Formats: sequence, C-alpha cells, structure tokens
Amino acid sequence: MNIHGINPAEAARGIEPVSAANAAKPATQAAGVSDTVEISAAARLAARIEEIPPVRAELVERVKAEIAAGTYETPERIEITVDRLMEELFPEL
Repeated sequence: MNIHGINPAEAARGIEPVSAANAAKPATQAAGVSDTVEISAAARLAARIEEIPPVRAELVERVKAEIAAGTYETPERIEITVDRLMEELFPEL
C-alpha cells in the first residue's frame, strides 16, 4: 500500500533530536516588569458552580403540585419559614 501526501515528490523527513544548541532558552524578564492576573466576578461565579447542590426534581414537582392544589401553605409551614428567616436575618436575637 502506498500513501502519498499532498506533495508526493517530497520525501518524508525524519525526526531530529533536540541538541543543546537548539534547546529552548529561558525567557528573560525585564527589570521591574511583572505579570498580574485579574479574575472577573463572572469567572469567580462560574468557579462556584460545582458548589451548587443538585436539583431534587421529585421534590420540586411535589411542591409545585401542592402549591397548585392549595395545600402547600399551611400555618405551620409559614411559622417555620418566618422563624428560619428571622434566625438568618437576625442571628444575634
């Protein structure tokens, strides 16, 4: 089987080892110059995506159904919600 490249008249070239003369030279840094990195608010927010807990779809659907049926808002649930909000907003009380 013959495989021909784009220019079949040109022979394949071998791989040449890197010699000390051809090795990459370390970049020199000018005096007083430094690099800085600024991370945007959007990038910080995107980095926190993994911290978000997974959505519990079955719970969301159950609550939607209860709200639609008018059975979700009970006096007990409202009292619990108010107590939790007060604790979160005013922890010193």
